[in-house]
Amino acid sequence: MKLQSAKRFLSLINIILLTGCEHILIENPSSNISSVNFYKNEADALSGLYGAYSQLYNIYNNSYIEYGELNADNLKGSYVNTGNIFDMFSISNESTASFWQNSFSGVNLANEVIYYTDRIKAPADKKAIIIAEARALRAIYYFNLVRAMGGVPIYKTPTLGFENINNPRSTQEEVYTLIVEDLKNAENVLPRSSIAGRINSNIATALLARIYLFRSDFKNAFASAKRIIDSGKYKLFNDYTDAFKPDKKNGIEHIFQIQYLSGEQNSGIPGAFGPRSPAGPYNGTFWAKTSVSGNYEPEQSFVNENPKSYRKSVTIANSYLDINGTGKVITMNEVYKGKFPYYISKFDDRASELQSGENFNVIRYADILLIAAESINEIDPQNADKYKWINQIRERARNGIKDDLPDLANLSQDEFRTAVLSERRFELAFEGERAWDLKRRGLFLKTMRAQGAIIEDYMLLFPIPNTQIILNPNLIQNPGW
Repeated sequence: MKLQSAKRFLSLINIILLTGCEHILIENPSSNISSVNFYKNEADALSGLYGAYSQLYNIYNNSYIEYGELNADNLKGSYVNTGNIFDMFSISNESTASFWQNSFSGVNLANEVIYYTDRIKAPADKKAIIIAEARALRAIYYFNLVRAMGGVPIYKTPTLGFENINNPRSTQEEVYTLIVEDLKNAENVLPRSSIAGRINSNIATALLARIYLFRSDFKNAFASAKRIIDSGKYKLFNDYTDAFKPDKKNGIEHIFQIQYLSGEQNSGIPGAFGPRSPAGPYNGTFWAKTSVSGNYEPEQSFVNENPKSYRKSVTIANSYLDINGTGKVITMNEVYKGKFPYYISKFDDRASELQSGENFNVIRYADILLIAAESINEIDPQNADKYKWINQIRERARNGIKDDLPDLANLSQDEFRTAVLSERRFELAFEGERAWDLKRRGLFLKTMRAQGAIIEDYMLLFPIPNTQIILNPNLIQNPGW
């Protein structure tokens, strides 16, 4: 029954995506007339809510990986996808423009749900749940915006006319205040469980833990993470690989995933990380029977600094079996002659190739354990529970090989800080969190410069798209851009 409900939810999302049901803040406000006429009852409000969910697909994809990983020391463009990483995020680049537009489209769609659901005839408790979900979605869109670009305009109502489409930038603190208020509302109003793909109270709590951690509010980060741990609802998969397998999605470790279904809503992540098809006698790589984009490869420092473990062997690989079932081992060196020594294998879905149904992990239980460990180290460094939580991660990562990743013990507070940041780097590798971890710890500039990146201090924040600066005279560009 749960699987059928999840499929129905995804089918409704697909209808929204195919019909282009969206309103963007910069569009002609007359488009709002359709929303006024649309919202009549609970079913309409739910359809609007699915529309607000649909924008997540435009955020949690390659764009999320690029902002959180390509813009850090884990990942780089593959040998055919080179260039300064910051060229991708310039004031006039499509990546920056799309990120802004998709995020604010999500905000506006959520605001429509909040505004119009409050005015329909429906049971008060049903309306409260729909509104709480929409507010949680608004918080997600704003969190991605504020940590990337700093203070951005706040919109709490949908586009109703010309008077509220050119708001000035709010401060970062004001944006975070709204985010926390929205997620606390969701935490208090929503049920503790839901069909796969929809936000519930536990998801709101987990997202609050991540946001508090990014803000270095360790007391609240720990309290939120501990609530998830104490709920007993989640645990680690026994096998690290299972956290990324399509047939294990929406499992015991997954707190919130973006839903994909092979043939209906396909994920581009496995193909983006697979070996790109080169020119030459192979007519492909024998990794897949079709050409995959292969945009990314691990930084050599990631390969060198990642300790030997089962987890490492799952995460990256320098060889693979011929997709044709011959049993032949194809080495990356054989195909790419040293230009592409490793590929990222943790998201492999080779059987489906370009029609992968692999879900996108927004947040999973491993992250919560590491948030709890890091936070308690800051507020109560003598608390031994931090070792219990981080060593759960390491025990699974070594997969029974006792000499790999031994349990941590007897570390100073600062040594544990370093250890947990390293553990996050390798446990959550290529899931979109590395750059944000470096930035919140004040290590981003130093780390990237050590990699040889040409990076200025102002690049801690990304630019606001130049098109938005032109359209909204009240916007001020981030310094340096």
